[in-house]
Amino acid sequence: MPPAAKTAASCWICRIRHKKCDETLPRCQNCETLELSCLYSSEKPAWMDNGDKQREMAQRLKAQVKRNAKERRGRRMIQKITQEIEGHGSATPENPLSLSPSRDEPSTNNSTQDSITVDQREAQISDTDTTTPSQTLPFNASPTTENSRDTAQRDEPTPAFFGAGSGPLVIQNEQDLRFITAYTDYIFPLLNPFYRPTFLEGGRSWLLVFAMRHAESCQLVISLSTYFLSVVPIFPGPGHSVCSSHTWQEVQCQSDLAVKGMQQRVEAISRCGVSGNLLQSTHLLGDIMLLLKFETMTGSSSSWRVHLYAATVLFEQFLSSPDLDDNVWKIPSDIEEVVSQSSKSALSTKEAHRFEASQTAFRFFSAAVITADIISSTALGQSPRLREHHERVLGTREKAHLSLKYIVGCENWIFLSIADIVELDLWKKKAKKSGAFSLMDLIQRASRITQDLDNGLASSDSDRNARNKDGIFSMFNPPRDQSIDHEIVTRIWANATRLYLLVVLSGWQPGSNEIREIVSKNLDLLKILPSASWD
Repeated sequence: MPPAAKTAASCWICRIRHKKCDETLPRCQNCETLELSCLYSSEKPAWMDNGDKQREMAQRLKAQVKRNAKERRGRRMIQKITQEIEGHGSATPENPLSLSPSRDEPSTNNSTQDSITVDQREAQISDTDTTTPSQTLPFNASPTTENSRDTAQRDEPTPAFFGAGSGPLVIQNEQDLRFITAYTDYIFPLLNPFYRPTFLEGGRSWLLVFAMRHAESCQLVISLSTYFLSVVPIFPGPGHSVCSSHTWQEVQCQSDLAVKGMQQRVEAISRCGVSGNLLQSTHLLGDIMLLLKFETMTGSSSSWRVHLYAATVLFEQFLSSPDLDDNVWKIPSDIEEVVSQSSKSALSTKEAHRFEASQTAFRFFSAAVITADIISSTALGQSPRLREHHERVLGTREKAHLSLKYIVGCENWIFLSIADIVELDLWKKKAKKSGAFSLMDLIQRASRITQDLDNGLASSDSDRNARNKDGIFSMFNPPRDQSIDHEIVTRIWANATRLYLLVVLSGWQPGSNEIREIVSKNLDLLKILPSASWD
């Protein structure tokens, strides 16, 4: 192979970074390794002025180097997860999977993985969606240079973080449509009784878009629907056992197909990163969370930890994207609030994007992965992986961003307190192991958590008494007798959290009067809540 062409002058990116350039064309090794847009030009760029513009450009490049390094680490994690998922899969000889190196084969060198760029990805991740993020050429470079990671794009986020989302919706046959409709109309509300999206958000229409966008999404929805048919006797009688046997075979078939398809999409996204196709990544996050729901319901898989880990890594990739507008978490319950924040006459384009199916789905699955990460940490005995992102996504105890109350039924501060108790438990074990345990320190830390719980309950009572009038879409709200009392649900969770704190402090003491009192209170509160039904 002939040696790479060279030029007489260093690229301007290496010059501003004060790095030695190997002068390779069309892209020097430094820019190739760090995934920067390389710039060769006989004329000095406007930002190379030995002044403010040059300092600003240097800071932007420094930030981009850090950002790209974090994305490379994320891609390596996703590739590792792909191998673990493949290890749990059941590839057949007729359709072998070659998504990642075999465990028996030597793995590829890390430096090779690090040099993978967006331009080296497959042309399409899916043939059913042709939307791509908007791109601009960096530094007036020619179209042959890489342009998907330019700093100009990073500084000016596109109005729609997830793209237009106008790809075709595909359904295979009438039977699949019946299963999807059964899921959206009956099964999903049964599994998520506290989630009632507003008229402004389009109700549960995003579920149809989600299920019909990808074959894997459709297969997972069909798996959940058929599983319900196998355990719930819609038509009781002797034929139910035969029906259950048949539908269970369909469940396993559809779920296996979904997992295989997801492996391919994980591998494709690991090549280009989440920012390469945000809409596809959103659907993949949703598919993983749907698979988790299926696994926890059926108890048919021991790989839920691998899949939850994959979901948290993918979600962290979303959060590391500089194009993510944090307003995506905030969704007012009344259009009057949106109009008052933008203009008195109409919604702005940016505000309107918040009600698209892709962003509604992203909010729902964000809540799902955050809560699953926190709750699983109590069983796994480890700090929630997304702990450092809680304030950004959920907001503070005083002001919520993504409101979990309208998705899982209780306030954000409950889950923040649970995460605090997990941290307290880890601190206690570590302190005892190192011989630095202090009972007074433990009591002080626990007292702060108890105070947070008390303040949260007091705030919930205050909000309930000072409830605002209904918005202009109140006619579309469910009847009063079908409404959800979030205060009761939150109080049940608060009592359970307090019980968890007592167990961390002194172990499980079933004879304790305090524990018995908490359990009795929750049993009484549970009787007040209406039972879930198909209606």
